[in-house]
Amino acid sequence: MSELGITIVISDLLLTFAWMFCVSAIGPVTAVIEAAIGVKGDFTIVILTVIFTVINFVFNGLADLLGGASFNPAGNVLNYAAGIPGDNLITMALRFPAQRM
Repeated sequence: MSELGITIVISDLLLTFAWMFCVSAIGPVTAVIEAAIGVKGDFTIVILTVIFTVINFVFNGLADLLGGASFNPAGNVLNYAAGIPGDNLITMALRFPAQRM
């Protein structure tokens, strides 16, 4: 396997770890923002959606900066199944566990 493949696997692992850390904090962050603004009830879903959208945009930008890293294995599997070049069976076998840690 090439050095580029190993770099992508390590990038996948780091990005997935950071994704799981940030997504697990969405609930507490939403509660803090609710308390700071002083709202409850139906407005919670709006706050949650905004936080998730910002995190998603940030992580997609980080994935591009890391040379195609991914925190979601579904995209890699679908691209491989569709025959889109970029991954082979060996890199898929290494990327999938790194993304599922």
